[in-house]
Parts: sequence; C-alpha cells; structure tokens
Amino acid sequence: MTEQERKLAALLEKAAEGYGRLNARQQRFAIREIDRTRLELIELLNEYAKKDGTIGRARINSLLRDLDVIEANIRTYGTAALDSVIRETAAYGTVAAEAAIVGAVGGSAAIDISFNRMNADVFNYVINRFDTDGLVLSDRIWRLAGEQRDALNNVIRSAIIRGQDVRTTVAQVRRVYDNETWKIRRLVITEGNVAYRVADSYYARRSNVVSGLRIHRGKADRPNHRCSILEREDSYGMGAGVYPESATEIYNPHVNCTSYLTYVLTEDAQAEEVR
Repeated sequence: MTEQERKLAALLEKAAEGYGRLNARQQRFAIREIDRTRLELIELLNEYAKKDGTIGRARINSLLRDLDVIEANIRTYGTAALDSVIRETAAYGTVAAEAAIVGAVGGSAAIDISFNRMNADVFNYVINRFDTDGLVLSDRIWRLAGEQRDALNNVIRSAIIRGQDVRTTVAQVRRVYDNETWKIRRLVITEGNVAYRVADSYYARRSNVVSGLRIHRGKADRPNHRCSILEREDSYGMGAGVYPESATEIYNPHVNCTSYLTYVLTEDAQAEEVR
C-alpha cells in the first residue's frame, strides 16, 4: 500500500466513523417519526373511553378498524423517514468520498459530474434492491407496520374484553412501541449502511483514480460474519478483501452490518500524485 493509499484509507475510515454518528441520529429520527402514531392511537383510546375509564365491547370492532389507519400511518411515516435517511446518507457518502480522494491524491482527481444525479442513482438502487429475503425496502416497512399493528391489536382486544381501564391500556401500548423499537433501529442501520457503501461504490465507478474497493469488517468484529469473510476472501484475484466497483455482494453483507469501504488506487495514481 502506497503512502497515498494509506492517507486515503485513513480519510475514508474517519468518514465512516462520522457516518456511524450520523446513523445514530438517523435512528432516533426514524423512531420519533413512527412514534407519532403512538400519540394518535392514545388519543383514539381516550376518545373511546367511557366515564368509568373503560372501553365498551360494542366499540371493539370500530376501534380495531381504526388500527388500519394507524398501520397505514406507520407505513407512511416509516417510508418518509427511510427515504430521508437514504437521501441524506447518499449525499454524505459521495461528498465524503470526494473529499478523501482530493485530500489524498490531489484536486484534479475530483470527478466532473453532477452529484445530484449520482445521489439519485444511489437512492434508486437502495429502495429498489431485492435482498436475500426477496423483499425490497417498501416490503420491509410494510412488514414492520403489520407486525406492530398485530401486537397492538392483541393488547387492545384483550384489554377491552377484560374491561381494563384506559390508563393501563395506554401503558401497554407504550410498551408495544418500546418493544418494537429495535426493528426500526435494525432497518435504519441496515439500509443506511447499505446506502453509504453504495455511495462509495458509485463514486468509485465515476473516478479515474480508483481501481477497486477494499471492504473492512464491521464494528461487531465477528470472524463468522459475512463482512469478515468478504474481508478475507480473494474472489477476483485482486487481493484479499478487494473487489471491483461492480461487485454488489459487498453492499449488504448481512443485517445490521457496519462494514465500510476504502479505495485501491490505479497504478497511474500510485505512480505520481495527481495535481
């Protein structure tokens, strides 16, 4: 590895650490957005409650139908939140890649194309990609919303049948939302980091000084994780952990993966610093 590549790797590693902090904020944002439906549901429960604080059995079907609206809102808020996460990540990733290249190689190594177009390409890839489960992002959001609705349905139906007071039911609804939070975090971690790796890859495809992508295992540092295996493998004869810009297997090694990419420079870029 040349001095330029070491400097470039350090800059890209620092950028990846920065994205880790950004992704943590993105998780909190997505959770807050979906949590808006909790407030909507609590308001509904209070509207249905009688003077004694319970909800009559005659209202059960009407209230459960209202859960259809809550489920739809979870999908709507969740989709908007994930779209925002992916767009923000694409912009962060491509700008960080450019800054690292310029910082390590030189100003004339900057690419001369529209970042807006490149970021849009990243966004479209991430929302339309099929994962190993055969689902695209919108399918996973629908599944999350459906599972949350089912959990709420069970809590509310049981509470009404038992004649439970609304205050207790509201506390149980809060627990459902709290218990489902990990699914939102997993989705944002997974999809956000996919978008970040895709942004790095798409930038590399458009660069004249990058010849390959080197994957680095995620923070979990588990030898059996797919990212660790990819880091050790020499699948393309380019060296251990090095892949061509077209290699999509490094985009999402596994769920919750925080692996990141650095660049291998072309021979010309290694031979002399581009000015």
